[in-house]
Amino acid sequence: MPAVSAPIVGIVAEYNPLHNGHRLMLESARSRLGDDVPCVIVLSSNFTQRGEPALCDKWTRAEMALQCGADLVLELPFLFSCAAAPDFSAGAVDLLARTHLATHIAFGMEDPETDIAPIINLLLHEPPPFKQRLQEEMKRGASFPKAIAETLDAFLAGAGPFASSPNNLLGLSYLLRIKRQDYSLCPLPLPRVGKGHGEMDLGPLASAEAIRAALRQGSTLDDNGLLAAAMPASSLALLRGAEKRGRLCASSKRLWPLLQALFLRSASDSLHRVDGMDEGIENLFLKHWRDAVSLDDFVGRCVSSRYTQGHIRRRLVRLLLGVDRWTAQAVRRTGVPYARVLGFTARGRKLLKTQGHASEIPLISRLGAVKGTIGKSMVQMEFRASALYELLLPHPDLQHEKRQCPLM
Repeated sequence: MPAVSAPIVGIVAEYNPLHNGHRLMLESARSRLGDDVPCVIVLSSNFTQRGEPALCDKWTRAEMALQCGADLVLELPFLFSCAAAPDFSAGAVDLLARTHLATHIAFGMEDPETDIAPIINLLLHEPPPFKQRLQEEMKRGASFPKAIAETLDAFLAGAGPFASSPNNLLGLSYLLRIKRQDYSLCPLPLPRVGKGHGEMDLGPLASAEAIRAALRQGSTLDDNGLLAAAMPASSLALLRGAEKRGRLCASSKRLWPLLQALFLRSASDSLHRVDGMDEGIENLFLKHWRDAVSLDDFVGRCVSSRYTQGHIRRRLVRLLLGVDRWTAQAVRRTGVPYARVLGFTARGRKLLKTQGHASEIPLISRLGAVKGTIGKSMVQMEFRASALYELLLPHPDLQHEKRQCPLM
């Protein structure tokens, strides 16, 4: 990595939406490296890791980041942002490492003080007995995250509960990608701040999940409500602005009629050609869609010990977008072919000028500037994902992606 005069911290985020816990994490990362350290955010596109549309579009969330202290925001493209932990983390780490725009990667974990070197070593080398036990867990019907946790616990006592935490597992994925690619990014695990997954209580440290649930249940974005206490004033103002413009996606229920139409005209072999449609999951979908009365009902019918909600929802979005499995595999092999800038501050602009020349992949502001077969395939998918997202909004704008320029 080219020499830099000072540390630069990178953070991978969805900011769906950016709340007080996110702000505190950003401040914590800076406190470890220096209060004036530049901060680069790798931000998920319009569909998130759980296979759901983001509450507000990536441009609004990028502005949330810039107003809370970030200096530069890069987009994590759809094919990586709407993916399980291994692909999600690979895309995000590659962006920070291959652009040389960060020296450190900070991430939240429930147990950042745990000695994870033995876990990383086991996952990195995967000895035959480990692989065999993992395959046995999968054959018994366990989901991949549960199978990993159970197998780890069989070889390292206590490793299973550690890996069962979503944030710990994601942290492990970041570290594995750094090790496998021999990147010089320095990991900076931080204690996760705020309520955990599944905790729906609102308050100053409410989770993004709780905030989204409250909006779905009718809570309002007024200045004196519980939601106002859960996020910085700038994030609240941006959410309120998005709501007034009809650009708040509080629910994914509009996906259901689109999926019904898709299933109505599709046979299992056509569904099987889409990325992620393995193990006969296309037959599971065709079995249940006629009896389901809503998207949530359909997902609930398909969920099992093997298939989590996120697993199902990610594949449904891929089906709607027609993500070709061979294109997706090529992208996973080669990595993110470009880095798209969503926004920057004056310091972020300076960072692009001083460090941008060292990037191993093109730094772009317009998707139209992307070259190469794989890059153009990713761009086409990004446009389609953004168009699908627009269809879920009260006031869709199918040209929104083309019209947007980096935020300054």
